[in-house]
Parts: sequence; structure tokens; C-alpha cells
Amino acid sequence: MSDELNLPALNRQITELVLTGSTEHAEAALDEVADQRGDLAIVEILETLSPEVACMHLSAFDGGKLSLATLLISPASWAQSLAYFAAIWRREDIEDEPEILSESLYAHIHGVLFASDDQDRRAALIHEALLTDWGTTAFATLFSTAIGEIVELANEIHARGAQNSGTTSSDHDIIPLALAVARTDVDAWDRVLLELFPDWQPGDNELHARPEEEDEQYGYEYASPRNTQELLTRLRSQVPSKATSNLRATLGEDIFS
Repeated sequence: MSDELNLPALNRQITELVLTGSTEHAEAALDEVADQRGDLAIVEILETLSPEVACMHLSAFDGGKLSLATLLISPASWAQSLAYFAAIWRREDIEDEPEILSESLYAHIHGVLFASDDQDRRAALIHEALLTDWGTTAFATLFSTAIGEIVELANEIHARGAQNSGTTSSDHDIIPLALAVARTDVDAWDRVLLELFPDWQPGDNELHARPEEEDEQYGYEYASPRNTQELLTRLRSQVPSKATSNLRATLGEDIFS
């Protein structure tokens, strides 16, 4: 396949279009290659893109917009690209609008994981993303928007197992995503919970979020969750600095201030 494609030229074309904000044109270029060469050609092209460029392209198609890149990027490539999702966040945005940032992160992650009904692909995407520190923090950030629901689900999973769990007192949108993680990779599920509850000590007891008013001593089964703003800050700090500097030179200093 690679003998039939001019991968360096295609990489340069897609990269330039993405970096100049022409993601629709970049997607149109991928569509044209798919029509001529098939889906495997798109997979090859996506493998050559830098992870920050792949992230910029994917994030432009959140919220239900169809994208070949969303459907065909490899789990490993998506996991690496996820490191750059927070690169454009400013400190003041994290402080003033954590809900908006967490919603955009949810749209991205949910959009990639549920772009198709392929369970094996979804499992691979989850596994690869949660092998990384930034992926674990990203999922914990989403879980932090529904602490009560996550605690309830965690205890149901603790009691009944992930495959037999799913009914909670809430129909929060985070539940299907959390269940997908727990049913795919139990170790990854525990890592996300520990990122969300850093002082939690897994054991025989259920998980309980520590009450805000600490007028008495609580046992180790109580844990203090990180809030959404704290996790957004942690995720922003995990963006690779070298690549961020490279993007600054291309897109402008103010974007990553």
C-alpha cells in the first residue's frame, strides 16, 4: 500500500490544512484518498501524522460530525494524540469555565469511543488510552463531573462485578462511558478511580466520598475526590512541552498562553 501512496506529500498536505484551521478541507482530502485507495490508505496516512496534528483534526469533528479520522485512527495513535487535547487551554479558562472544558473533553472522548459499534475497537481504544498518564487523567476528569454516580457505580461493581452492573439511581451521560471502561479493563478502571480519589485504599470496604464537613475522623474507606478544575490543571500540565512550543511557532503565541 505504501508503494502506491506518496505519504510524505499527503502528510504535508493534511498537516498544513489542519494547522491553518482548514479541517474540512483536510477531511475532504482524506475522503478523496479513501475513494481512490480505500480505508487502509487512510490508516497509513493517519499513522504518519504527528499526534498533536491528529488531535487537532479529531477534535474538530466532535459532537456527532462524521470523520474518517475518527473512525480509522489506530488506538495507539489516538492514545498518543490525547496528550495534546488540553494544549489550547488557558489557565483562566480552567479557573473560570471548567464545565465547558470538561464538556469538550467528553465530546471528544465519547465521540471517538462510540463512533462505531465495534466492541473490539472500543476496547482497544480504552486500553491504549488508559495505559497513559494523560489518558487516565482525562477519564478521571470526566468522572469528576458525576462524583455521586461514579461512587454508586464503583460500589455496585465492587459488589456484583462490572458485567453484572449498570443500574444506578441516575441516568447521567457518564455512566455508559464508565461502564465501558470497567467492563473492558478492570485494572484501568482502578487506575482511573485512584486518579480521581488519590487517597483511596482499595480493599474489602466500599468507596465513600469524604463529606466536605469533616467534623469527625473517617475510616480509610472514605476518600477525597479531586475536583474537575484540579484534574483539568493536571491534564494541561501533562501536555508535552516540546510539541507545544512547536505549535506556538505555527499558530501564534497567544493560543497557548
